[in-house]
Amino acid sequence: MKFFFFLLFCVISAFASDKPETILKNASIAYEQNNYEEAISLWNSQVEKGLTNAEILYNLGNAYYRLGKIGKAIFYYEYALKFSPTDKDIIYNLHLAKAQTRDKVESSTEENPILSTLFTLHHFLSLKSQLILLGILLWLMSLLAFLRIALHSPKAKNISIGFLFLFSLVFCIILSSAGYKIYQTETDSRGVVTASNTDVFSGPNEKNSTLNTISEGTVFQVLSLQGKWVEISIGERVRGFVSLSDVSIIP
Repeated sequence: MKFFFFLLFCVISAFASDKPETILKNASIAYEQNNYEEAISLWNSQVEKGLTNAEILYNLGNAYYRLGKIGKAIFYYEYALKFSPTDKDIIYNLHLAKAQTRDKVESSTEENPILSTLFTLHHFLSLKSQLILLGILLWLMSLLAFLRIALHSPKAKNISIGFLFLFSLVFCIILSSAGYKIYQTETDSRGVVTASNTDVFSGPNEKNSTLNTISEGTVFQVLSLQGKWVEISIGERVRGFVSLSDVSIIP
C-alpha cells in the first residue's frame, strides 16, 4: 500500500512539474541563481511548445545577454518587439545590446516627436483587438444607418448622421492601421547574425566572391531563402547571401 501511494505521489509530482507555470517559475529561479543556461533551456522548451509571448522572449534575450551572446540576445529582443512594439524595457535592452555590436546600422530616418506619437498610437492596440473593434464599429454604423432611415425627427436624423460620420472616420483610421500591420507581417522579414561573424557572398555558394563580412548582432532584411542560404540586405550598403547556419530568422 505504501508503495502504491509513493508511486501515485511520483506521478502527481511529475505531472505538476510539466505544467507551463511550474516550468516558467523554475526558469525564473534558475535565472535569479545565475544559472542562465538552465533558464534558457526551460524557457525554450515552452517556446517550442508554442507558448510564445513578449515576456518569455524578453527573458531569453536577457539570459543570452548575461552569457555574452549578443547575437542571440538581439534576436530575442527583436522577436519580443513583434508582440509588444512599445515596451520600454525591451527597447532599452535592445539598444544596450546593439551598442556592443561592431557593425553599426544607422537608421535612415531621424526620430521626431510626431513620428514617435504616431508609432505609439499605431501599436496602442494589438491587431486582434483592432479587428474586434472594427467588427463592433461596423455593427454600430449599420445600426446608425438604419436609425437614420427609421427616425422621423430631423434633429434625431442629424445626430445619427453625425455619429455615423464620426464612427466611419474612426473605422477608416483603425482599418488603415490594421491593414498596415497585416502588410508588415506578410512582407517584413528580418534576421540577426548569431555567429561571431559571417561572410556575405555574391551568390548562394561559397565559391562566389565575398562582398563583405558582418559581425554578430547585425540585423538585416531577409529577401529570400534559398536552401541553406539567405539572401539579405542591410540598407543600401550590403546585399548578398549568407549561410543560414550563421544567422537566426525572426518568425
